[in-house]
Amino acid sequence: MPHYPNEGPGDQLTMAGSFNAAYFAMYAHALAMLVFIRKDFGREGIGLAGLFTVLMMLFWGSYAQCYPMFIFLLLWFAAVACQRVNQYLNWRRGVVIHSRYAGYPFVSKRLFPRVSDLNARGVDAFLCFGVGGVLYQFNQPLGLFVMAGFVSILFVEHVTAQLARRRMQAMQDQEVEMQYLAERYKSGRF
Repeated sequence: MPHYPNEGPGDQLTMAGSFNAAYFAMYAHALAMLVFIRKDFGREGIGLAGLFTVLMMLFWGSYAQCYPMFIFLLLWFAAVACQRVNQYLNWRRGVVIHSRYAGYPFVSKRLFPRVSDLNARGVDAFLCFGVGGVLYQFNQPLGLFVMAGFVSILFVEHVTAQLARRRMQAMQDQEVEMQYLAERYKSGRF
């Protein structure tokens, strides 16, 4: 594809842009379930993805002609309102939370107290699969939507864990480089 002078680099579809869009869509879908099973979201933890979650639920409810999906949407709005109140109370108490934090898995930790926080985030996916399976017995489109949260949550948590691992690896690399440079500096060799 030729590159024209007035065409900027942002005008082309890139692999990173496609991945970011897929991650955003998966996070928006996962958010449909996470507001019920997590607490202490960051200020932007719901944010723009929450708007996309609403659009996704409206689309799925209309496409599948699923009336219970709209009831689920109303319950989701109530859960988001509770999350916002909790955010406000945390702010009043002086609790500092990363602005994009996706919530603490309190339901999974209550069900499985010995599971680490990282593994509890994976348990959230299995909870969605189980609850979705039960809902599927009563309403198939709603049950499928909730069961698909299994894939969405696992994908989002895997990407988040990999990003954290890469950041820690970069920090370790920086530490090694700084030690090397400090030794060179001390020796007087520039």
